[in-house]
Amino acid sequence: MTAYDAILGHERQIAQLERARLAGKVAHAYLFYGPDGVGKELLAVTFAKALNCTDAGREPCDQCASCRKISSGNHPDVRLVASEQGLIDREVAEKKGRGVPSRQIRNEQIDELAALFRHRPYLGRFKVVIVADAQQMNDHCQNRFLKTLEEPSPDSVILMVTAQPEALLSTVRSRCQSLSFGALARGRIATFLVERNELDAKSAKVFAAMAQGSLGRAQALVTGNILPLRDSIADVTVRISECDLEDLLSAAEIHGRDRSTLLQALELLELWCRDMLFVRLGAPTEMLVNIDRADHLQESVGRTTPRRLMRWIESIRRTRDSQRVNANPRLAMESLLLAMRAV
Repeated sequence: MTAYDAILGHERQIAQLERARLAGKVAHAYLFYGPDGVGKELLAVTFAKALNCTDAGREPCDQCASCRKISSGNHPDVRLVASEQGLIDREVAEKKGRGVPSRQIRNEQIDELAALFRHRPYLGRFKVVIVADAQQMNDHCQNRFLKTLEEPSPDSVILMVTAQPEALLSTVRSRCQSLSFGALARGRIATFLVERNELDAKSAKVFAAMAQGSLGRAQALVTGNILPLRDSIADVTVRISECDLEDLLSAAEIHGRDRSTLLQALELLELWCRDMLFVRLGAPTEMLVNIDRADHLQESVGRTTPRRLMRWIESIRRTRDSQRVNANPRLAMESLLLAMRAV
């Protein structure tokens, strides 16, 4: 059992990195890019373990002192760079009374790496910097980082992780060896959820479908007890033509009480409308996301048309876009439900 065994569905990327490591041809910088929650950052951390593992085996053991220090974030030669918000999300940092945490990687964080790269590794064979959510560097910060990328020391490896490679300067991307990561298959996610969360197979399939290829998102959906919220959204959608105004406003208040609640509700609502459209068009059941409610979807689609469902989905996406300019969540949900009823 090695640390690589915890990484789901990226055997090709692991094999490529291991070939380079064993041949002594590790690139000075890599760019891991692909959807959120598919294991990019986990592989970056695991590769840092492999580069510095003291076990005699061919892969990171996850048991030696070096591997354990990297797991706990205490290895002197391995550094995680992320925005303040990203660090808080990873439960590594505290807000410390500084107000709203920054979503940007700061210039000072990049400048602090200079000290790391000046000396030889303290404990391991390589100094490794993992830049999580690298798209959070603005252009000025990326330009400062270029010098580090252009003048690497032979015992240094930089692992940049992003879901938005297009947000990085071409000069930054060109100095990295790129590894692409795709969405994980539903079946693999569902199997993982059954094994790790003791879920029944049917619920695991629903969470895997909702996660849209992201294992991290699937885990969050499981722990977030999302199905009751989904059922509430579905009920409003099915009865929208029959609801009186008071019912709609009550639903808007519940599902639009804050921005995060609204965005989650909109995602579930779009997936439900998408499934209704698929059923209306005669798609096979295995294509549905809400596969556990297939019978309910079948019963409800007779009340609407594909054209109406497409207009609902367009309205949902416009409402999501409105949150980029800080529209009031409750009013946005009210407007959406009223618009859906009026279609």
